[in-house]
Amino acid sequence: YCPMVGTNNKVNTCSNNGNNDRNTKKRPLVDPEEQPESRQFKSKMTVDNMQVTATAEVDEKLYSRQLYVMGHEAQRRMMASRVLLVGCSGLGAEVAKNCILAGISSITLCDPLPANSFDLGGNFYLKESDISSGKSRASLVRDSLAELNQYVKVTADTGVEKLDTESLLPLVDDMAVVVITIPLPKDVLIAIDEKCRACGACFIYSITCGVFAEIFCDFGEAFVVSDRDGEQPHGSQVENILCSNPAVVKVLEDQGRHNLEDGDAVTISRVKGLDGELKDSSKQYKIKTTGPDMFEL
Repeated sequence: YCPMVGTNNKVNTCSNNGNNDRNTKKRPLVDPEEQPESRQFKSKMTVDNMQVTATAEVDEKLYSRQLYVMGHEAQRRMMASRVLLVGCSGLGAEVAKNCILAGISSITLCDPLPANSFDLGGNFYLKESDISSGKSRASLVRDSLAELNQYVKVTADTGVEKLDTESLLPLVDDMAVVVITIPLPKDVLIAIDEKCRACGACFIYSITCGVFAEIFCDFGEAFVVSDRDGEQPHGSQVENILCSNPAVVKVLEDQGRHNLEDGDAVTISRVKGLDGELKDSSKQYKIKTTGPDMFEL
């Protein structure tokens, strides 16, 4: 069973011992610094801030599913992050819900606008009676959002009366992420983005208009992206390895295509024979595809 990386430089493990081991663990990502061909975007953001406080114990029962995907360290860092959400429309409610369920440290809701009839079609926490309540959307949804996760502090900032730079910029301090989900003037967005860079916070601006959507992300100057396409790592079982130069690996045809591209990296484990040439299961090999079920090391 052979570990192979898909088109995203992620590595799976594989073996050739005749056993269909479906529980083989995935190898960690390749160091981005060792992948000059991968796209890298650099920015100095909230990594240091989160690492300092990412020491809390993780409730494994509550976060069991995402722990399987992200691991304890990533979950601890998430639990140490603080989020400012500007806008509690339908999109804002969805973003807040997902952040709270994911287990961040705290989220501050900022939206002084009153609820209207259009909000009822998108914000699932608003009721028809809320339209005439005179309360802000942030205040109306706070209690319902707080019930989602007892470990997340949910607050509604009631001191903001206008969505301008003078009111919003002070809220950015000490935040790990600032998310804006309602239309704001361009000069206000630029000012908030610049403040985020100065504070080391991530800036996300997104709006939806019917079936259309827009998103802008600024994670600073030292943020690294090494996943080229977002695909999960691929794994295949090895049928045979031809000891040539370069070596040729053939995977079982009944498992489908290997879905690799030239330049991807693979690891191979549990190989018997070959005089121990492939005994190091942690070693990665750049490959060249020669067919849908074959590639060269």
